[in-house]
Amino acid sequence: MELKKESLKLSVSVILALIFTILLIFFPRGGYYGEIPMNLEDGAFQGFQLSLFFEVYKSNIVQFFQHIWEHQSLGGTMFSQTSVEKELIRYYPKSLLIIMIGFVVSIIFGVLKGIFDYRNTYTKKNLLGNGTTWLFQSIPDFFVVIIAFYLAFYYLPMGMIFSNKNWYSFAAPALLVSIYPTMYVARMTCVSLLNQDGQDYIRTAFAKGFKARQVINRHIMRNSALDLIAHLPTIMMVVISNMLMVEYLTGYAGAGNRMFVALGGRQNTVGFGTSDIEAGLVFGFALCFIATVLVVHIVKMIMLTKLSQKGA
Repeated sequence: MELKKESLKLSVSVILALIFTILLIFFPRGGYYGEIPMNLEDGAFQGFQLSLFFEVYKSNIVQFFQHIWEHQSLGGTMFSQTSVEKELIRYYPKSLLIIMIGFVVSIIFGVLKGIFDYRNTYTKKNLLGNGTTWLFQSIPDFFVVIIAFYLAFYYLPMGMIFSNKNWYSFAAPALLVSIYPTMYVARMTCVSLLNQDGQDYIRTAFAKGFKARQVINRHIMRNSALDLIAHLPTIMMVVISNMLMVEYLTGYAGAGNRMFVALGGRQNTVGFGTSDIEAGLVFGFALCFIATVLVVHIVKMIMLTKLSQKGA
């Protein structure tokens, strides 16, 4: 792997992500209409003023960065005595805990599930293997959360499971966040193992008397590890996207739920919104998410570089 080339690609990706985030957050909200003359003889008619739209768009971005330059802060929030930085410190660590648990659980159990799927591909247990993997990948994430709520409401002490007052309040959201990424890793692992199945070094290992578990652990998984490491940033992005949805649906007091509130919360109308959003807070959370994925990218590059140097 060419480290410089990968670093350049990563830098460009981060810059593009930041530009897209800024353009999306500061997109003007509301309609911009005025008297626009059709020609010299006809009076005027109500129409959309494109020039006014871009003027407001530019003003939103310029004013935000001027405020950062002058006050060394991302700004205030809906609470007069609370800055964006305080909200980030308050909410993001809670979400980061869910993200890291979901990320680690997804990799560990996803790899184990992938090995199980691979070993039982041509057996009657394939229904429990690839069948369940396909099933959970096909079901929308929000539907899984709704089912969990239903079970907790009727059969389990829901207040103990989804309450924010308990010290273990992160457990249920972290479990829900990890379901789809686990199946994603399982499918990727199984496919990687199947691609190596039947190759010469695998047949040689079996000919020497190694058991299936030894062949998988010593030979196949070592090569499959490269595929897994290469997909670490993708897995992290899947975890973060799930976290946003799970926090919103479960009411967990984390960054995802707070960001939805900053964006205006629940809207009862469809069309152009007119309420102000906490742009600085949304931008701050976006930076945190981008930084989290960036760290995983860097870890991936370091690990692949070391493995390639060892000839793995």
